[in-house]
Amino acid sequence: MKILMIHGSRQSGALFRAKLQALEKLIHQAIGPLYPDGVELVYPTAPFKLEPSSYSPSELRNRHGAWNWFETESIDGLYPGLEGGLESIASILKDSGPFDGIVGFSQGAATAAMVASLLEENRKDAFCRLEEEDGTPYPACFATLKHPPLKFVVSISGYVASHSAYRAFYDPAIRTPVLHFLGSMDTIVDESASMGLVQCCQESGEVKEQMVIRHSGGHVVPSGKRELAAVALFVKSSVS
Repeated sequence: MKILMIHGSRQSGALFRAKLQALEKLIHQAIGPLYPDGVELVYPTAPFKLEPSSYSPSELRNRHGAWNWFETESIDGLYPGLEGGLESIASILKDSGPFDGIVGFSQGAATAAMVASLLEENRKDAFCRLEEEDGTPYPACFATLKHPPLKFVVSISGYVASHSAYRAFYDPAIRTPVLHFLGSMDTIVDESASMGLVQCCQESGEVKEQMVIRHSGGHVVPSGKRELAAVALFVKSSVS
């Protein structure tokens, strides 16, 4: 079993892994016995490197740098470089896959939802339909990719790309099971943006409350026992 771990803005694969040691240990304990060959968590680093002046230094950042999946965070609701970020992930899916699911944080969670959408059946039809309304085209890197739909996504402080150019990612709604974590003290990602993503991942127009877990922290990966157990249970139920 393989899980793709997608870090957030101004992070790296190594930094994300350092922050997820408790979760990684719990996933191995909960899921490992189901797979004789074990569970592999893959932590790639995004393609766009940031200048040191644009982020707070730390030992890990000084060693590994800070990276984004988009070239810049947002310009009028658009994400310059998004295609490059998706190309990077498509390459990982091709060379290291197939993956059962994705765990993403912040920008990585937003990207994870897009990737899940792109891997679903008939999604290309939505892009073709909405491209006539100035929607972004279906990424060429996914058009030739042979990878099955994901079984799950864990979205931590994720958000919806609300610009109309990205509507095809979410219309029709994402069918892949997504577990959402929202921090009540998150001052980086507005709750409305996170709930926008939740609304795009629901079925039959009804929000599945059990798929939305709120924690008391800020813009962080929650490390409480309740949150970690919820991830392990969700992943286990999704692949069993």
